[in-house]
Amino acid sequence: MAIQHDPTRDYLRQLAGRLEAAGHGEKGRLMAEARELYGWSTNKLYAELRRQAGWTSGRKARADKGRSRVPEETVAFVAALSRGSLRANGKQTMFTPVAGSIAAANGHAVGVSTRQLNRLIRDRRLGVAQGRGERAPVRLRSLHPNHVHQVDPSLCLVYYLRGEQRIIRDDEFYKNKLDRLAKVQFKCWRYVLYDHASGLVLPWYVEAAGESPLNLFHFLMFAWGRQAGRRFHGVPKILCWDAGSANTAVSIRNLLTALEVEGITHAPGNARAKGGVEGGNNLVETQFECRLRFEPVDSVAALNAAAATWAEAWNANLIPDQDTRLRRDAMAPVARYDLWQRIREEELRLLPPVAVCQAFLEGRTVTRKVARDLTIAYAHPRAQGSRCYDVGGLAGVCAGDVLEVSPLLFGDCAITLTVPRADGEALKYRLEPVADDRDDFGFPLTAPVIGERYAARPETDADRAGKRLDGLLYPGMDAEAMARAKRSNAAPMGGAVNAHSHLSEIEIPTALPRRGTDIALQAIQFEERPLSTAEAAEALRAQGVARPDLYAWLAARYPNGVLPAELDGCAADARGAGAGLRVVGA
Repeated sequence: MAIQHDPTRDYLRQLAGRLEAAGHGEKGRLMAEARELYGWSTNKLYAELRRQAGWTSGRKARADKGRSRVPEETVAFVAALSRGSLRANGKQTMFTPVAGSIAAANGHAVGVSTRQLNRLIRDRRLGVAQGRGERAPVRLRSLHPNHVHQVDPSLCLVYYLRGEQRIIRDDEFYKNKLDRLAKVQFKCWRYVLYDHASGLVLPWYVEAAGESPLNLFHFLMFAWGRQAGRRFHGVPKILCWDAGSANTAVSIRNLLTALEVEGITHAPGNARAKGGVEGGNNLVETQFECRLRFEPVDSVAALNAAAATWAEAWNANLIPDQDTRLRRDAMAPVARYDLWQRIREEELRLLPPVAVCQAFLEGRTVTRKVARDLTIAYAHPRAQGSRCYDVGGLAGVCAGDVLEVSPLLFGDCAITLTVPRADGEALKYRLEPVADDRDDFGFPLTAPVIGERYAARPETDADRAGKRLDGLLYPGMDAEAMARAKRSNAAPMGGAVNAHSHLSEIEIPTALPRRGTDIALQAIQFEERPLSTAEAAEALRAQGVARPDLYAWLAARYPNGVLPAELDGCAADARGAGAGLRVVGA
């Protein structure tokens, strides 16, 4: 094949040779001829000579190259105004002429043309277009087939009305007549799954008024379960989707938790985070749905059957006279199913029965209290009755704690146990029930036999914390010495704790006495019971009164008895009255 020559490049190469041999005045004439020939500016001509002929003038760059009389803060202010005008859809609504005018009105010295201002913004990488380039997507990778699945629902071009297939036409449902589309109650929604490692695409259709968690559940069961005539199946480890209400519903999140699938949602407006399934939607629309216009189907069931047949052929590169192999950089074209077939046994996680999965749509996260023997009882959806789970030895778990329990689908009635922590994120444990084998008397076979061996429950956090505190109370003592110290009421910490004597050293500040108001309250007068004549006589004899007629004297003098307060006066009277008496016969 003959080699084609570029006349412009040939001319520039000849010009470069002539410029090298020409003198100073001759160079100016040659440059002027070239500018007139192509209509280029001097800078443009130098740039093309450098790009196409590899020639430079050899002149040193000016010492002030890159400098400008426009302050850097002014350039940044203008660029910030343009960047701040971006709408959510990425459209720029303010450009440099308006931004420069606003900058000048706000005290910034611009003083250059719009063209020069744009050049300064570009040189400093402050342009809006340059900012878009910096946010280019990062290429991500997955580790194996079924490692990462991407799911995205979208409104299908096909819908059914009174048993007849219809296709959305631009002239019937354009952006100003969306109310006509809203009148179609049951639209056809397309769900597409994309396997990130193999590029496998799987469509599924449902007739519904809109997205819903139930439709998403049915799609996941269809996509991850075994289907007749389809090789692809299995539960992924990561599911990427958008933040739609159906995707973030509690029931779907509980299902993913039970299946041990990590759900990752991208930020609103960042659909390229799951660009694989976005491209998959476009593939289904342009490679499959375009066929429906020429060969309609009369129901969603027939649509799904046709879509499944197309997907198998597409993923296996078996569509007649069409190359549907996956193409990636540094990799030979390959059928998607050939890549998916590389999945290993441990990577292919089989979906449990749909009836079992459905039980997790009801949000069955419950709370259970830890028994004294450090176990919890829980009725797993796959179990016939309540099962026992041993939580002994788990950090953060103590008897009496109330913990959250969620069932898992994989494993032997496995559960997720959530243990809250005061100093960080909650702990999660994966547990399976303890063996419930019992002897003829109903005792667990795992229990120790009396007299043969002994077993103690694993220490809990509370046990370990208690031992640390006992070590502070009774330092340097073993368990036996500590027990003796407790029984003898020995002062903890060696009696070195000043628990109350330091209170006597506190100096209470002296304060001026405060005036008060007296309360006009009279004391209660309590009535006293008078002593009888016999009691009064006995009391007087005890005081040394010895007159033979004391009893008769008291009865005559105090017929109503003697009050205790009058007893001293009564004794003095009795002594005085009896001073002139004498004993007869003396």
